Amino acid sequence: MPMSRKTVLVTGATAGLGRCLTEQLADRGATLLLHGRDERRLAAQCRDLRAKGVEAHPLVADFSDLSEVRALAGRLEERRPTVDVLINNAGVGPGAEGADREVSKDGHELRFAVGYLAPYLLTRLLLPALRRSPSGRVVNVGSAAQAELDLSDLGMAASYHGWIAYGRAKLALASFTVDLAEEAGADGITVNCVHPADLMPTALVRETGLEPASTLEQGAEAVLRLACPPEGDTSNGQYFHGLTPAAPHDDVLDPQKRRRLKETTERLLVGLLP
Repeated sequence: MPMSRKTVLVTGATAGLGRCLTEQLADRGATLLLHGRDERRLAAQCRDLRAKGVEAHPLVADFSDLSEVRALAGRLEERRPTVDVLINNAGVGPGAEGADREVSKDGHELRFAVGYLAPYLLTRLLLPALRRSPSGRVVNVGSAAQAELDLSDLGMAASYHGWIAYGRAKLALASFTVDLAEEAGADGITVNCVHPADLMPTALVRETGLEPASTLEQGAEAVLRLACPPEGDTSNGQYFHGLTPAAPHDDVLDPQKRRRLKETTERLLVGLLP
């Protein structure tokens, strides 16, 4: 099915890679569901797209508050019962060197909450909408900076470092990719994870003080390759570095570690999951 007939939800759509993705998806004629937490910025973005003839709908939610994630999914179920592609792009970067630990509105370590718990919950809640598509797809925007999880201290209260917190969220997201691909494959839903490009010129990278090493367009190309793959592509449950299949962290491929992570995640999300 061509992208011009698809409905695509992009989280974190108002800046950086998310904004670049929306512009390229708009050029392909997709119907866009755009998530952001700044209502005015999101409304202006959608107005600009509509002025170009693109169907674009704003979805305001703060992913540091999991009740807002659930509410967003509920609104979508009422207004847009079918979603063809979900791009989980929203996240929080490592922050500046030496930055203090932060927590979400629910009391979770912030990077783990926004970069993993929120997309986990949103994706689970939107599975019915993805099943209604003839070719539902989930693209998780991950990172090569995956770091081993400590399930006994997911909040990193004992020891905190921004890059490790960021890397743990990205490892958890890659692990979820493998599990969900196995689970949802029978329903025709394809799930992959991608490190789009190295150090794109985003606010996330600028905050760390590192110099950009690639472009937003390179990152968008890698994400869109999975959102709208070439005919005959059967990639599912895979991790990509840019356009190339790659090996994730060893823990992502360990079924027992994934099982323990899933059990812990679902305890953290009790009362929110369907």
